[in-house]
Amino acid sequence: MRLKDRVESGVFTTLIEVFPPNFSAQAAKEPLIGIRQKTRDLIARVARISDLADAILVADMKDTGKLGLASVHTAALLKEELGVEVIPVLPARDMNRKGIRTSFLTALSSGIESVALVWGDRFMEDEGTKNVYDFRSLAEVVKDMRALSDRADIDASILCPVDISSLPTARGARIAQARLRSGANFLLAQPPTSDVAVTLESQQEILRESKMQAKVLPNVFPFRSLEDVRACRARFGWNIPNALDIIAEGGERSLLKEARSVVDSLRGRKFPGVYVSTRGRPELAKFILG
Repeated sequence: MRLKDRVESGVFTTLIEVFPPNFSAQAAKEPLIGIRQKTRDLIARVARISDLADAILVADMKDTGKLGLASVHTAALLKEELGVEVIPVLPARDMNRKGIRTSFLTALSSGIESVALVWGDRFMEDEGTKNVYDFRSLAEVVKDMRALSDRADIDASILCPVDISSLPTARGARIAQARLRSGANFLLAQPPTSDVAVTLESQQEILRESKMQAKVLPNVFPFRSLEDVRACRARFGWNIPNALDIIAEGGERSLLKEARSVVDSLRGRKFPGVYVSTRGRPELAKFILG
């Protein structure tokens, strides 16, 4: 059953996020790029967790210190080798209008029928890479890709991000609704649902009041340690409750157990599904979903 059909029929749907093969941009750190071996390694690692996922989400790695394969190409390889539904992520801020149209059509041509469209993080001035602003909003990107999907005669599923914490504000609700009206089928939530007792309760209440729970897949994020929790608060501005700090004192195993508890709780609360980040370690999905 396709992703879109699963969600719309009320079947709880699980996405697992992985990254394409990547390499150091500095030749001194990695003089030889074993591109074929790393590609085979990724396929093997994803194969070991593919039975836990209804679809694999191939994220874009926003790190100028790394070289990586394109998400569409990686998604096509995984689909061909493993026979699973795969969703490449296309960051609009990294490509001009022609580039993102080309990538989207390439995905459709490769038999990929679900694509995630995101802005992507901004590049800093000292990173040597420019941001692209060919579109005024992500909703405009979605509308453009939906039109291409219709012209290609393919009923593609389009996913977009949503900031749950912004939904109680008029601006946040307007942005989310614009993405859905423009043709997005579902929204992938940020910030992550870090714990059951505080964050899940708060996010569910926000989604219930905004009447968007049926369209949003919460995110489960595998924190590694107390230091990692604090670093993510500082780097991404996530409102992670202090309750997770207490859990983090038990180390990574305790954090993974809490992530699994979040998934179990989501299943019983009529959410359409969940997407699980693995932060470059696909095997973590076994601890969270297995």
